[in-house]
Amino acid sequence: MLMRRFGRLPILFWSQVLAVGWLVGCTFAPNLNTFTGQWRPKPCSCGSADNMALYSHALLERILCGLYIVTDLFPFHLQARKLNIWTMGFIISPFLSPFMMGFIVARISWRWTYGIGSIYGVFVVCMIAFFGQETMYDRKLPNPRPIPRPESALRYRIETLIGITGSRMSKYRDTWRTAVFSILNVVWRPHLLMILLFEAAVFGFSIGINTRTESLRADAPVYKTTNAVFLGSPPPLGYGFSQFGIAGGYATPIVAVLIGEVLGRYFNDWVMNFSIRRNSGVFIAENRLWTCYIGTVLYIIGFVVLGASFQKHLSVGALVMGWGIAEVAVMINTTAIYAYCNDCFPRMQGEISGLINLARTLGGFSVAYFQVPWATKHGALQTFGVEAAIVVALFFLIVPALQWKGAVLRERFSM
Repeated sequence: MLMRRFGRLPILFWSQVLAVGWLVGCTFAPNLNTFTGQWRPKPCSCGSADNMALYSHALLERILCGLYIVTDLFPFHLQARKLNIWTMGFIISPFLSPFMMGFIVARISWRWTYGIGSIYGVFVVCMIAFFGQETMYDRKLPNPRPIPRPESALRYRIETLIGITGSRMSKYRDTWRTAVFSILNVVWRPHLLMILLFEAAVFGFSIGINTRTESLRADAPVYKTTNAVFLGSPPPLGYGFSQFGIAGGYATPIVAVLIGEVLGRYFNDWVMNFSIRRNSGVFIAENRLWTCYIGTVLYIIGFVVLGASFQKHLSVGALVMGWGIAEVAVMINTTAIYAYCNDCFPRMQGEISGLINLARTLGGFSVAYFQVPWATKHGALQTFGVEAAIVVALFFLIVPALQWKGAVLRERFSM
């Protein structure tokens, strides 16, 4: 909403400044009430959670502006590749924090994790301030720059960064009414709702195995990540890894996401080129979803192998393969879904990004509340197997239907 009125750069800058302020508040919070007032997740007491500081502004920065900036800067034939890189950034972020910070909190206070996150946040703010550029270009105006540019380059830089230029330009852009109600105009479109439901399950179950909520009160329940429970618990329940071992284990999804980026980059380009050749130079948005066929097969394999590894105490190699394949599948599916939604609604990037992020968040952070009790009571193989089955069922209900009738839905419910 704000980006449609004031541009990309000032919103990116101020959101990052606020994120740094909250992280500093978390770092020096004297008690739990103060801490939860700064940031909802609870501080970690071990090295296996995504409640670390890096995740908070990875979420804020990349998801807030990413789709807008990619479509501002790159033409159609490069957008899927750049979306793949952007998607890699926010998928890898919840694994970077426990991987890097897990070694720290195993030895010293959790406050250092938020302190390091604060330092990193200041670095990002400086990078935005010194090198960030406004990517919004008002092509629909007869004169895309109706406001004279200040003679001083420094003044222009500061005014653009903090939003003065965007405020002056806002009268030439979408009205507040259009900006506020645009998300309501797009959310009910059936082809978007269908793919959002699929993405909520795909991304949600994968994040659920890494999400943790924990209370510092002695009488409150504690929920740990599914992976942390099975990696850290002694046999026969788990593998008995130390906190250093758990932190090192998070290298697996990091490498997997990088592999998924490489695979998705070339396969998405191949799908696009094949579709254009097959349809006499016309690209059909639903062809993006062919990538989901490969992603769903990998999703089944990864989740079943991961569940079997935990329940049957297979080798660490099997654990690594299952976890890695699952994250490759998430990377491939998520990129395809972003690209498909962007092609269906080419003028609604902010709304699309926000709705997909909402679906991922609701799907992912709700799983943590039931996955650990379910897995510890009935076994990880049943838990991950049922979750994979749900994803497969949604895939067969949604993806082929969109490929069959998606063009009709787009024609009828286009914007």
